Amino acid sequence: MKIWQYTVIFLVILVSYLLYTPVPDGITEPFKYRRLVAGTRLLDLIVDAYDLIWPNHPNDIHVYRTIPRLLMKTPPEVTPGSKFKASVTSFDGVDVRLYEPLHKRTELLPGFIYIHGGGYCIMNTELYDGLTRQMADELDAVVVSVEYRLSPDVKFPVPFEDTLKAVKWFFRHAKEYGVDVSRIGIGGDSAGGALTALTSQHLHDDKTLPDNKLQVLIYPSVQKINSWGPSYQKYEYNFGDGGMLSRKKTARFLTYHMFGKVDEEFEKKYLENNHTSSEFKKSQKYHAITDVSVIPEELRDPVYFSGPSNKDHGDPEMWARIKDTVLDPRMSAMSRTDFSGLPEAFVATCGFDSLRDDGILYSNVLREAGVKVKLVHYEEAFHGIFWIGPTFNFDLGVRMRKEAIEFIKQKL
Repeated sequence: MKIWQYTVIFLVILVSYLLYTPVPDGITEPFKYRRLVAGTRLLDLIVDAYDLIWPNHPNDIHVYRTIPRLLMKTPPEVTPGSKFKASVTSFDGVDVRLYEPLHKRTELLPGFIYIHGGGYCIMNTELYDGLTRQMADELDAVVVSVEYRLSPDVKFPVPFEDTLKAVKWFFRHAKEYGVDVSRIGIGGDSAGGALTALTSQHLHDDKTLPDNKLQVLIYPSVQKINSWGPSYQKYEYNFGDGGMLSRKKTARFLTYHMFGKVDEEFEKKYLENNHTSSEFKKSQKYHAITDVSVIPEELRDPVYFSGPSNKDHGDPEMWARIKDTVLDPRMSAMSRTDFSGLPEAFVATCGFDSLRDDGILYSNVLREAGVKVKLVHYEEAFHGIFWIGPTFNFDLGVRMRKEAIEFIKQKL
Protein backbone atom coordinates (compact mmCIF):
# COMPACT_ATOMS: atom_id res chain seq x y z
CA MET A 1 0.00 0.00 0.00
CA LYS A 2 1.00 3.60 -0.47
CA ILE A 3 1.83 6.00 2.36
CA TRP A 4 -1.42 7.93 1.94
CA GLN A 5 -3.39 4.70 2.31
CA TYR A 6 -1.62 3.87 5.57
CA THR A 7 -2.33 7.44 6.70
CA VAL A 8 -6.04 7.07 5.96
CA ILE A 9 -6.20 3.74 7.81
CA PHE A 10 -4.41 5.27 10.81
CA LEU A 11 -6.78 8.24 10.89
CA VAL A 12 -9.83 5.98 10.61
CA ILE A 13 -8.56 3.87 13.52
CA LEU A 14 -7.76 6.97 15.59
CA VAL A 15 -11.17 8.55 14.95
CA SER A 16 -12.92 5.24 15.70
CA TYR A 17 -10.98 4.92 18.95
CA LEU A 18 -11.78 8.46 19.99
CA LEU A 19 -15.46 8.24 19.07
CA TYR A 20 -15.97 4.84 20.67
CA THR A 21 -17.39 6.05 23.94
CA PRO A 22 -20.09 4.01 25.66
CA VAL A 23 -22.97 6.41 26.25
CA PRO A 24 -25.59 5.56 28.88
CA ASP A 25 -29.26 5.63 28.05
CA GLY A 26 -30.90 8.94 28.83
CA ILE A 27 -27.99 11.31 28.31
CA THR A 28 -28.81 14.31 26.14
CA GLU A 29 -27.70 14.44 22.48
CA PRO A 30 -25.59 11.24 22.68
CA PHE A 31 -23.74 11.59 19.37
CA LYS A 32 -22.70 15.15 20.14
CA TYR A 33 -21.63 13.95 23.59
CA ARG A 34 -19.43 11.29 21.92
CA ARG A 35 -17.76 14.02 19.86
CA LEU A 36 -17.16 16.10 22.98
CA VAL A 37 -15.61 13.21 24.89
CA ALA A 38 -13.53 12.30 21.81
CA GLY A 39 -11.97 15.73 22.12
CA THR A 40 -11.08 15.16 25.77
CA ARG A 41 -9.65 11.72 24.93
CA LEU A 42 -7.49 13.29 22.25
CA LEU A 43 -6.17 15.75 24.83
CA ASP A 44 -5.40 12.81 27.14
CA LEU A 45 -3.43 11.12 24.33
CA ILE A 46 -1.39 14.29 23.93
CA VAL A 47 -0.80 14.33 27.70
CA ASP A 48 0.43 10.70 27.53
CA ALA A 49 2.90 11.69 24.80
CA TYR A 50 4.17 14.60 26.89
CA ASP A 51 4.55 12.29 29.91
CA LEU A 52 6.91 10.07 27.90
CA ILE A 53 9.15 13.06 27.16
CA TRP A 54 8.78 15.09 30.36
CA PRO A 55 7.78 12.77 33.20
CA ASN A 56 7.01 14.20 36.63
CA HIS A 57 5.65 17.44 35.15
CA PRO A 58 2.03 18.70 35.27
CA ASN A 59 1.66 17.93 31.56
CA ASP A 60 -2.07 17.43 31.87
CA ILE A 61 -2.55 20.98 33.10
CA HIS A 62 -0.27 22.36 30.39
CA VAL A 63 -2.23 20.59 27.64
CA TYR A 64 -5.69 21.33 29.08
CA ARG A 65 -4.82 25.02 29.28
CA THR A 66 -2.88 25.46 26.05
CA ILE A 67 -4.96 23.65 23.41
CA PRO A 68 -8.26 25.51 24.05
CA ARG A 69 -6.42 28.84 23.94
CA LEU A 70 -4.85 27.95 20.60
CA LEU A 71 -8.26 27.11 19.14
CA MET A 72 -10.00 30.39 19.98
CA LYS A 73 -9.50 34.04 19.16
CA THR A 74 -9.06 36.73 21.79
CA PRO A 75 -12.53 38.12 22.53
CA PRO A 76 -13.10 41.65 21.21
CA GLU A 77 -13.92 44.60 23.41
CA VAL A 78 -17.33 44.94 21.77
CA THR A 79 -19.33 42.38 19.79
CA PRO A 80 -22.03 43.28 17.22
CA GLY A 81 -25.40 43.88 18.84
CA SER A 82 -24.04 44.02 22.39
CA LYS A 83 -24.81 46.95 24.68
CA PHE A 84 -21.73 46.27 26.80
CA LYS A 85 -17.98 46.58 26.34
CA ALA A 86 -15.41 44.27 27.93
CA SER A 87 -12.10 45.27 29.46
CA VAL A 88 -9.47 43.61 31.61
CA THR A 89 -8.64 45.43 34.82
CA SER A 90 -7.60 44.74 38.40
CA PHE A 91 -9.64 44.73 41.61
CA ASP A 92 -7.30 44.98 44.61
CA GLY A 93 -4.53 43.19 42.71
CA VAL A 94 -6.77 40.49 41.21
CA ASP A 95 -7.36 40.49 37.45
CA VAL A 96 -10.98 40.63 36.34
CA ARG A 97 -12.83 40.88 33.04
CA LEU A 98 -15.31 43.72 33.40
CA TYR A 99 -18.44 44.29 31.28
CA GLU A 100 -19.78 47.86 31.40
CA PRO A 101 -22.47 49.66 29.36
CA LEU A 102 -21.29 51.21 26.10
CA HIS A 103 -23.08 54.42 27.11
CA LYS A 104 -23.08 55.80 30.64
CA ARG A 105 -26.38 55.33 32.46
CA THR A 106 -27.97 57.79 34.82
CA GLU A 107 -29.53 55.07 36.97
CA LEU A 108 -27.64 52.48 39.01
CA LEU A 109 -27.60 48.99 37.47
CA PRO A 110 -27.54 45.58 39.13
CA GLY A 111 -24.22 43.75 39.22
CA PHE A 112 -23.29 40.12 38.81
CA ILE A 113 -19.98 38.44 39.63
CA TYR A 114 -19.20 35.23 37.77
CA ILE A 115 -16.56 32.71 38.93
CA HIS A 116 -15.52 30.24 36.26
CA GLY A 117 -15.10 26.50 36.70
CA GLY A 118 -12.22 24.18 35.84
CA GLY A 119 -11.31 22.29 39.01
CA TYR A 120 -9.26 25.27 40.30
CA CYS A 121 -6.69 24.28 37.65
CA ILE A 122 -7.87 25.14 34.14
CA MET A 123 -10.10 27.56 32.17
CA ASN A 124 -10.08 31.35 32.43
CA THR A 125 -12.26 34.42 31.96
CA GLU A 126 -11.36 34.65 28.26
CA LEU A 127 -12.77 31.19 27.58
CA TYR A 128 -15.93 32.17 29.49
CA ASP A 129 -16.34 35.48 27.65
CA GLY A 130 -19.30 34.23 25.60
CA LEU A 131 -21.22 33.35 28.76
CA THR A 132 -20.39 36.45 30.80
CA ARG A 133 -21.06 38.77 27.85
CA GLN A 134 -24.44 37.06 27.37
CA MET A 135 -25.18 37.62 31.06
CA ALA A 136 -24.33 41.31 30.85
CA ASP A 137 -26.64 41.83 27.87
CA GLU A 138 -29.58 39.73 29.08
CA LEU A 139 -29.42 40.92 32.68
CA ASP A 140 -28.65 44.51 31.66
CA ALA A 141 -26.11 44.40 34.47
CA VAL A 142 -22.46 45.20 35.06
CA VAL A 143 -20.74 41.81 35.10
CA VAL A 144 -17.39 40.98 36.70
CA SER A 145 -15.60 37.73 35.76
CA VAL A 146 -12.85 36.86 38.25
CA GLU A 147 -9.44 35.69 37.01
CA TYR A 148 -8.34 33.94 40.19
CA ARG A 149 -4.92 32.29 40.06
CA LEU A 150 -4.90 28.58 39.28
CA SER A 151 -3.40 25.46 40.84
CA PRO A 152 -0.81 23.99 40.71
CA ASP A 153 0.84 27.38 40.03
CA VAL A 154 -0.57 28.31 43.42
CA LYS A 155 -2.33 26.11 45.93
CA PHE A 156 -5.15 26.36 48.44
CA PRO A 157 -6.29 28.83 49.70
CA VAL A 158 -5.03 31.26 47.02
CA PRO A 159 -7.91 30.80 44.49
CA PHE A 160 -10.40 31.45 47.28
CA GLU A 161 -8.47 34.42 48.64
CA ASP A 162 -8.17 35.98 45.17
CA THR A 163 -11.90 35.59 44.60
CA LEU A 164 -12.95 36.99 47.96
CA LYS A 165 -10.55 39.92 47.59
CA ALA A 166 -11.96 40.86 44.16
CA VAL A 167 -15.56 40.44 45.33
CA LYS A 168 -15.10 42.64 48.40
CA TRP A 169 -13.34 45.31 46.37
CA PHE A 170 -16.23 45.43 43.90
CA PHE A 171 -18.75 45.72 46.72
CA ARG A 172 -16.82 48.62 48.24
CA HIS A 173 -16.51 50.43 44.89
CA ALA A 174 -19.82 49.41 43.28
CA LYS A 175 -21.14 52.96 42.89
CA GLU A 176 -18.01 53.96 40.92
CA TYR A 177 -19.11 51.43 38.29
CA GLY A 178 -22.72 52.54 38.29
CA VAL A 179 -23.86 49.54 40.35
CA ASP A 180 -26.38 49.36 43.18
CA VAL A 181 -24.48 47.47 45.90
CA SER A 182 -27.75 46.02 47.27
CA ARG A 183 -28.39 44.31 43.91
CA ILE A 184 -25.25 42.26 43.33
CA GLY A 185 -25.45 38.51 42.72
CA ILE A 186 -22.63 35.98 42.62
CA GLY A 187 -22.54 32.73 40.63
CA GLY A 188 -20.30 30.10 39.15
CA ASP A 189 -20.06 26.55 37.86
CA SER A 190 -18.22 23.54 39.32
CA ALA A 191 -15.16 24.93 41.19
CA GLY A 192 -16.67 28.35 40.50
CA GLY A 193 -19.86 27.15 42.17
CA ALA A 194 -17.81 26.07 45.17
CA LEU A 195 -16.10 29.48 45.30
CA THR A 196 -19.51 31.16 45.00
CA ALA A 197 -20.83 29.27 48.04
CA LEU A 198 -17.66 29.97 50.04
CA THR A 199 -17.54 33.64 49.06
CA SER A 200 -21.22 34.09 49.95
CA GLN A 201 -20.53 32.65 53.41
CA HIS A 202 -17.50 34.84 54.10
CA LEU A 203 -19.17 37.95 52.72
CA HIS A 204 -22.09 37.27 55.07
CA ASP A 205 -19.67 37.09 57.99
CA ASP A 206 -18.13 40.47 57.10
CA LYS A 207 -20.44 42.94 58.82
CA THR A 208 -18.82 45.89 57.05
CA LEU A 209 -20.40 44.85 53.74
CA PRO A 210 -23.92 43.83 52.64
CA ASP A 211 -24.67 40.26 51.60
CA ASN A 212 -24.83 39.39 47.95
CA LYS A 213 -28.43 39.43 46.74
CA LEU A 214 -28.31 35.81 45.58
CA GLN A 215 -25.95 32.91 44.91
CA VAL A 216 -26.11 30.82 41.73
CA LEU A 217 -24.49 27.42 42.14
CA ILE A 218 -24.12 25.34 38.98
CA TYR A 219 -23.10 21.76 39.88
CA PRO A 220 -20.96 22.98 42.79
CA SER A 221 -18.38 20.93 44.69
CA VAL A 222 -19.01 21.58 48.39
CA GLN A 223 -17.28 18.73 50.26
CA LYS A 224 -14.07 16.72 49.92
CA ILE A 225 -14.55 13.92 52.45
CA ASN A 226 -16.81 11.45 50.60
CA SER A 227 -15.81 10.26 47.12
CA TRP A 228 -18.18 7.28 47.04
CA GLY A 229 -21.69 8.70 47.38
CA PRO A 230 -24.56 7.70 45.07
CA SER A 231 -23.62 10.12 42.27
CA TYR A 232 -19.98 8.97 42.29
CA GLN A 233 -21.10 5.35 42.13
CA LYS A 234 -23.54 6.12 39.31
CA TYR A 235 -20.79 7.88 37.39
CA GLU A 236 -18.41 4.96 37.84
CA TYR A 237 -21.13 2.56 36.69
CA ASN A 238 -21.87 4.59 33.55
CA PHE A 239 -18.47 5.92 32.54
CA GLY A 240 -15.69 4.25 34.53
CA ASP A 241 -12.62 6.44 34.12
CA GLY A 242 -14.06 8.19 31.06
CA GLY A 243 -16.63 10.91 30.52
CA MET A 244 -16.31 14.55 31.50
CA LEU A 245 -15.39 14.37 35.21
CA SER A 246 -14.19 10.97 36.37
CA ARG A 247 -13.21 10.31 39.96
CA LYS A 248 -9.58 10.00 38.81
CA LYS A 249 -9.68 13.47 37.29
CA THR A 250 -11.35 14.85 40.40
CA ALA A 251 -8.61 13.33 42.55
CA ARG A 252 -5.85 14.75 40.35
CA PHE A 253 -7.28 18.28 40.33
CA LEU A 254 -7.76 18.08 44.10
CA THR A 255 -4.12 17.09 44.68
CA TYR A 256 -2.97 20.01 42.56
CA HIS A 257 -5.24 22.36 44.50
CA MET A 258 -4.32 21.06 47.95
CA PHE A 259 -0.61 20.36 47.53
CA GLY A 260 0.48 22.20 44.39
CA LYS A 261 1.78 18.92 42.99
CA VAL A 262 0.82 15.30 42.41
CA ASP A 263 0.43 13.20 45.54
CA GLU A 264 -0.16 9.63 44.38
CA GLU A 265 -0.71 8.27 47.89
CA PHE A 266 -3.48 10.77 48.52
CA GLU A 267 -5.06 10.04 45.12
CA LYS A 268 -5.05 6.31 45.87
CA LYS A 269 -6.70 6.80 49.27
CA TYR A 270 -9.20 9.30 47.84
CA LEU A 271 -10.29 6.86 45.13
CA GLU A 272 -10.72 4.17 47.79
CA ASN A 273 -12.65 6.72 49.88
CA ASN A 274 -10.20 5.97 52.67
CA HIS A 275 -8.53 9.37 52.87
CA THR A 276 -10.36 10.03 56.14
CA SER A 277 -10.10 7.93 59.29
CA SER A 278 -12.56 5.28 60.44
CA GLU A 279 -13.14 7.30 63.60
CA PHE A 280 -14.12 10.40 61.60
CA LYS A 281 -16.43 8.38 59.32
CA LYS A 282 -18.38 7.40 62.42
CA SER A 283 -18.61 10.98 63.71
CA GLN A 284 -21.64 13.28 63.67
CA LYS A 285 -19.65 15.78 61.59
CA TYR A 286 -19.10 13.24 58.81
CA HIS A 287 -22.77 12.23 58.88
CA ALA A 288 -23.93 15.85 58.74
CA ILE A 289 -21.84 16.51 55.64
CA THR A 290 -22.45 13.26 53.74
CA ASP A 291 -25.92 12.06 54.82
CA VAL A 292 -27.14 10.18 51.74
CA SER A 293 -30.66 9.82 53.15
CA VAL A 294 -31.40 13.35 51.88
CA ILE A 295 -30.69 12.22 48.32
CA PRO A 296 -34.06 11.33 46.71
CA GLU A 297 -34.63 7.59 46.61
CA GLU A 298 -34.93 7.55 42.82
CA LEU A 299 -31.37 8.92 42.68
CA ARG A 300 -30.07 6.04 44.81
CA ASP A 301 -30.87 3.25 42.36
CA PRO A 302 -29.54 -0.11 43.63
CA VAL A 303 -28.49 -0.89 40.04
CA TYR A 304 -25.44 1.29 40.71
CA PHE A 305 -25.60 2.32 44.38
CA SER A 306 -24.32 -0.37 46.72
CA GLY A 307 -24.53 1.82 49.82
CA PRO A 308 -21.98 3.98 51.65
CA SER A 309 -18.39 2.80 51.92
CA ASN A 310 -17.32 0.75 54.94
CA LYS A 311 -16.92 3.02 57.97
CA ASP A 312 -14.46 0.59 59.54
CA HIS A 313 -11.95 1.41 56.82
CA GLY A 314 -9.81 4.53 56.75
CA ASP A 315 -6.32 5.89 57.09
CA PRO A 316 -5.70 7.84 60.32
CA GLU A 317 -2.24 8.97 59.21
CA MET A 318 -3.53 10.40 55.92
CA TRP A 319 -6.44 12.00 57.74
CA ALA A 320 -4.11 13.63 60.25
CA ARG A 321 -2.19 15.11 57.34
CA ILE A 322 -5.15 16.52 55.38
CA LYS A 323 -8.04 17.09 57.80
CA ASP A 324 -7.25 20.73 58.54
CA THR A 325 -7.30 21.45 54.80
CA VAL A 326 -10.37 19.50 53.69
CA LEU A 327 -12.46 20.76 56.62
CA ASP A 328 -11.21 24.34 56.29
CA PRO A 329 -14.20 26.71 55.78
CA ARG A 330 -12.29 28.19 52.83
CA MET A 331 -12.23 24.75 51.14
CA SER A 332 -15.55 23.12 51.98
CA ALA A 333 -18.84 25.01 52.08
CA MET A 334 -20.39 22.07 53.97
CA SER A 335 -17.94 22.52 56.85
CA ARG A 336 -19.89 25.53 58.08
CA THR A 337 -22.19 24.90 61.04
CA ASP A 338 -24.55 27.89 60.78
CA PHE A 339 -26.14 28.40 57.37
CA SER A 340 -28.88 30.77 58.53
CA GLY A 341 -29.10 34.18 56.91
CA LEU A 342 -27.17 33.24 53.78
CA PRO A 343 -28.37 34.63 50.41
CA GLU A 344 -31.14 33.00 48.43
CA ALA A 345 -29.76 30.26 46.17
CA PHE A 346 -30.35 28.82 42.73
CA VAL A 347 -28.76 25.36 42.51
CA ALA A 348 -28.47 23.29 39.33
CA THR A 349 -27.54 19.59 39.36
CA CYS A 350 -27.11 17.07 36.53
CA GLY A 351 -28.05 13.40 36.37
CA PHE A 352 -24.78 12.28 34.74
CA ASP A 353 -22.44 14.19 37.04
CA SER A 354 -20.23 12.81 39.79
CA LEU A 355 -20.86 16.06 41.73
CA ARG A 356 -24.65 15.76 41.54
CA ASP A 357 -25.09 14.93 45.22
CA ASP A 358 -23.05 17.92 46.42
CA GLY A 359 -25.65 20.33 45.06
CA ILE A 360 -28.47 18.35 46.66
CA LEU A 361 -26.70 18.13 50.03
CA TYR A 362 -25.96 21.85 50.08
CA SER A 363 -29.51 22.75 49.06
CA ASN A 364 -30.76 20.65 51.96
CA VAL A 365 -28.64 22.35 54.65
CA LEU A 366 -29.58 25.77 53.30
CA ARG A 367 -33.29 24.95 53.39
CA GLU A 368 -33.02 23.53 56.90
CA ALA A 369 -31.47 26.84 57.97
CA GLY A 370 -34.39 28.80 56.48
CA VAL A 371 -32.62 29.96 53.31
CA LYS A 372 -34.73 30.14 50.15
CA VAL A 373 -33.47 27.62 47.58
CA LYS A 374 -34.52 26.82 44.05
CA LEU A 375 -33.01 23.42 43.20
CA VAL A 376 -33.34 22.42 39.56
CA HIS A 377 -32.25 18.92 38.57
CA TYR A 378 -31.50 18.20 34.90
CA GLU A 379 -31.56 14.42 34.71
CA GLU A 380 -30.28 14.17 31.10
CA ALA A 381 -27.41 16.63 31.62
CA PHE A 382 -23.73 16.02 32.41
CA HIS A 383 -20.94 17.92 34.12
CA GLY A 384 -19.72 20.86 32.08
CA ILE A 385 -22.83 21.26 29.93
CA PHE A 386 -23.70 24.72 31.29
CA TRP A 387 -20.75 26.28 29.47
CA ILE A 388 -18.35 24.19 27.40
CA GLY A 389 -17.05 26.99 25.22
CA PRO A 390 -18.04 29.42 22.51
CA THR A 391 -18.30 26.84 19.73
CA PHE A 392 -19.82 23.78 21.43
CA ASN A 393 -23.37 24.01 22.73
CA PHE A 394 -25.95 21.45 23.78
CA ASP A 395 -29.64 22.36 23.62
CA LEU A 396 -30.03 21.41 27.28
CA GLY A 397 -27.04 23.58 28.22
CA VAL A 398 -28.64 26.52 26.41
CA ARG A 399 -31.85 25.88 28.37
CA MET A 400 -29.94 25.72 31.66
CA ARG A 401 -28.31 29.07 30.98
CA LYS A 402 -31.66 30.59 29.99
CA GLU A 403 -33.34 29.40 33.18
CA ALA A 404 -30.46 30.53 35.41
CA ILE A 405 -30.39 33.97 33.78
CA GLU A 406 -34.19 34.30 34.09
CA PHE A 407 -33.93 33.52 37.82
CA ILE A 408 -31.14 36.06 38.30
CA LYS A 409 -33.07 38.73 36.39
CA GLN A 410 -36.16 38.21 38.55
CA LYS A 411 -34.18 38.47 41.78
CA LEU A 412 -31.88 41.40 40.91
